[in-house]
Amino acid sequence: MTRIGALIMLGIVGCGGSGKKHTEEPEDPAAAARRKREAEIEAMKPESPYQVRETRTYQPTERCGQGPWKFDASSLKAKYGEKLRVYACGKHAMKGNYRMTTTRSYGSPSSDESAFGFSHDNDACKVKGGTVVAAGPGGGGGGGGTTGTPGKGGGGATSAAPATVEPRTLVAGEGIPKDCWKSSVIDMTWYSSEESVPLEGKIQLVVWTDEPSDLEGLVFVVEQWGVRTDMTREGWKAYRDADRAYWDAYRAHLDGLEKQGKVTYVDRKVTAPPPPPPRAEVKPPKPSKNARWIPGYWIYEQTKFHWIAGLWDVPAEDIQKELTVVAPTPPPAAPAAPEVPREPAPTVTAVWTPGSWQWDGRAYVWVTGAWRIPPAPQSTWQAPTWNVRRGRAVYVPGGWRIGIRLR
Repeated sequence: MTRIGALIMLGIVGCGGSGKKHTEEPEDPAAAARRKREAEIEAMKPESPYQVRETRTYQPTERCGQGPWKFDASSLKAKYGEKLRVYACGKHAMKGNYRMTTTRSYGSPSSDESAFGFSHDNDACKVKGGTVVAAGPGGGGGGGGTTGTPGKGGGGATSAAPATVEPRTLVAGEGIPKDCWKSSVIDMTWYSSEESVPLEGKIQLVVWTDEPSDLEGLVFVVEQWGVRTDMTREGWKAYRDADRAYWDAYRAHLDGLEKQGKVTYVDRKVTAPPPPPPRAEVKPPKPSKNARWIPGYWIYEQTKFHWIAGLWDVPAEDIQKELTVVAPTPPPAAPAAPEVPREPAPTVTAVWTPGSWQWDGRAYVWVTGAWRIPPAPQSTWQAPTWNVRRGRAVYVPGGWRIGIRLR
């Protein structure tokens, strides 16, 4: 038998206190009763008989990525029960999906898919509202080439979901960071009702995210737990009875809160398959001294993957201090006819950002346009320009401008 661990956090928000005395308001009777019941249920939880047997850590090799990442393990063949716990430990929260395939020594393989996480802290890997950016590669048929012919747009390449998973590179981790944001990926338990081994075989876990994740300092931690070796048949039965009573009470309590509108069950349905490998991108000329490259990524719409090209993120300080590129001559004239995208818009919200001339230190090169996703509603794209001063040209990056609707 198997069970996927679930945790629903019931938070109570309070206000910070001060040094002054104040009169406390009487506690809401319903809230007091709820806390009392939750304390009673927590007291029912039996001591876990599981112990960590194996721990492995893995690190991605990129700062921004979507996976997929693949983890393989053999079962512990632990008597009575074993657990598999996988979590991401890093500087940023992660939200994504997993697919677990169990291949037993007998019978056919079985698979299970689910989403995980509640938030996605990935500002460094996507354009934020108000960020000033310079147009990046068009991501056209050549795999994201940066330069092209004026008038011929790049567009956004499309791809079907890959038939087989092509995992991204992981390297062995150097331990678990002491202070990190833990994003639980999976907590799976296999257990038997008798004195037997519930799992003999291989386990494969594939993890991916719908949006690019900020992988700064991230370590994937894979833990395999087994029931302690001195467990007796009587002790296991007692634990199983107590554990079942605890979960029955816990779920009944949550069901009651859900009917009252106090909690909401999270939909864990997977909405996108693992993405294809990222497209090879050649960065266009760097537009300022401290510009930071944000790589492209895949989005999944209408049963297909669509590539959103990478771009340069130019700090506002670079523009204020005039640290953007300076060319010795003005740029060529813009093409008479507007660019024509080679591919249709990847989503209904996508905006076409036309190409522009950029200076590579020796000559002007044309950087093709691209489809991009606005960072917020009412965002409009402002094209880059060149300010000509005393025969020289100073580059002014384009970017998203977020309008505010007044009522």
